[in-house]
Amino acid sequence: MKKCLYTAIAAMMVISLAACGGEKKDDAKTKETTAASAAVEGIGVDGDGSIAGPVDISGMFDFQATVQKVDGSKLTVEYADGTSLTVDTSDAFINPAWQLMPGDEVDIFYEGDAEVPADGTKVAEVVMSVPYELCSEDYASEPQVYGEIVKLDENSITVREEEGINSDNGPKDGEEYTFKIPSYATTIGELKTGDYAQVLYIGELGSDSVATYRICSDDMMEDPASDVYEIKGTLDKVESGVVYLNTDEGDVFCFTVDGDEALAKLADDSTGKKVKISYTDSIRMRVSTCNGITVIE
Repeated sequence: MKKCLYTAIAAMMVISLAACGGEKKDDAKTKETTAASAAVEGIGVDGDGSIAGPVDISGMFDFQATVQKVDGSKLTVEYADGTSLTVDTSDAFINPAWQLMPGDEVDIFYEGDAEVPADGTKVAEVVMSVPYELCSEDYASEPQVYGEIVKLDENSITVREEEGINSDNGPKDGEEYTFKIPSYATTIGELKTGDYAQVLYIGELGSDSVATYRICSDDMMEDPASDVYEIKGTLDKVESGVVYLNTDEGDVFCFTVDGDEALAKLADDSTGKKVKISYTDSIRMRVSTCNGITVIE
């Protein structure tokens, strides 16, 4: 079966890329999601209000801008008209799951009488509105290798690439790539040496540390089960609207519940338990979007 060169992530990613000037690849397979509307509004105050912090922002002024530079407590942002401003975040609440980076669109709240803050103004809270990843083609598709399984055991899988994109950093035709299979990885279908499979991975291709987080056998790639993206681990905590999943290897993955109160309650009730979290966008993002939690222990 011929596979797509890339597997696209959530529909909301595709919509966001279009809004940011990116283009959807014709050969990409879009994942189903019910969160498509979130792509238009973002995930901050006007989208997923659950990620707002504990600060009482009622009566405060706010403005939206794009992060240019993060230098300790100095945050330099750019308005839509191209002008820049540096604010002081030393006393501000910033959700720790979002380590701000250039390209993030944020909503900044501050106290005072000026509708336009002066350079150096101390702000009260910085809320993520549209993460950089949603407007970056780097996250528009998931890195993958597809080909024949030449070696397989409980800890690793080696695949000979069949349809490599042959770019500088991508898989190349005929090359064999070995991936660690960590505890958080999920498998769809039965895997056997000699069969074909799609392997999604995190890390630098060809390095000793590269790991797969999802393996799908060739015969299951058109099955509805392949539309579900999951990751396993221990639900550590829910803090400021973000779910923290710890893996046996010590990795931490973060998820927003996208304002879903029932899902937020389920996350709270599942704290400390082994779970599978299903998600609708790239697991490589700082914070992915959770759309389901299943307790497995």
